[in-house]
Amino acid sequence: MSLKLCLVGAGHMGRIHARKLARMKDVTLTCIVDVNEHQAGNVARECGVPEYRDYRHTLRNGVRAAVIASPTESHYPIARAFLEEGVHVFIEKPIAAEPAQARELIDLARKNNLTLQVGHLERFSPPFRKASAMIKTPLFIEAYRTSGFTGRSTDIDVIHDLMIHDIDLVLSLVNSDIAAISARGISVFTEKIDVANARVEFADGCVAIITASRASGTRERSFKVFDQDRYYSLNLATAHMFTSKKDKKGKMEASIYKATSPDPVNSELREFVRAIRDKREVLVNGEDGLRALLLANTIKEHIEENRAKIVT
Repeated sequence: MSLKLCLVGAGHMGRIHARKLARMKDVTLTCIVDVNEHQAGNVARECGVPEYRDYRHTLRNGVRAAVIASPTESHYPIARAFLEEGVHVFIEKPIAAEPAQARELIDLARKNNLTLQVGHLERFSPPFRKASAMIKTPLFIEAYRTSGFTGRSTDIDVIHDLMIHDIDLVLSLVNSDIAAISARGISVFTEKIDVANARVEFADGCVAIITASRASGTRERSFKVFDQDRYYSLNLATAHMFTSKKDKKGKMEASIYKATSPDPVNSELREFVRAIRDKREVLVNGEDGLRALLLANTIKEHIEENRAKIVT
């Protein structure tokens, strides 16, 4: 039976989601919802489905699942409305604007036995999935994520826009409490933080250095991990991975992996559909989204404290 699913939010990510959902044979994309008539109309016509201004209209159409790609501030009320009506929810990152909202969504999904998945798509990157299966005890992690200024997602800062991807990856690899955090950031093109750098120290000794910028001239998605006996260098933009280690004779052994036709967005949506169909847990659940949000918030707080000291 085809899964009846609606899409809320027809911006940049919403359009990408809509195109992929419209091609899935076991999914019926019922409609596109966006308060922006122009955006909703364009995506709806492309996918051959109706458009609506108000997501509440879809609750009367018997949808079983919803993909929410609207601005962050609207995540909580929209997701809550669907979960209260027994509708499974996929929600773009960050899960919500506030941790309390995220916790309520998690509790509501659990109470109603519903799937709640968060769109941390880099978890579905082929090189990361391959590396994460091999990484034993990460000692040092360096993540670097930059892009030019696009004017998108200016309702949130770069920490919750870009850095949160790598925050989620780090937290998925390091099974230890956070011991210390230091962070710096600046505004360039908006009033919010556009460039940020954070050093996160864990109780087990692992250190993660995470840099994100939406004010750079080049696009980069690098993620490097120094394990107990191996080095991993991932290019998440090109889906490449380089690894090196010492063999039994003490000589360096290197290998290169390149994914063929990587499509993390399609993979995360397929995961959502399969989880509903098979009644199983998703790879990135609400708790993962909450953990990433909490660390992102803490990093932002450290940056704002340091900026205040400079001003005074």
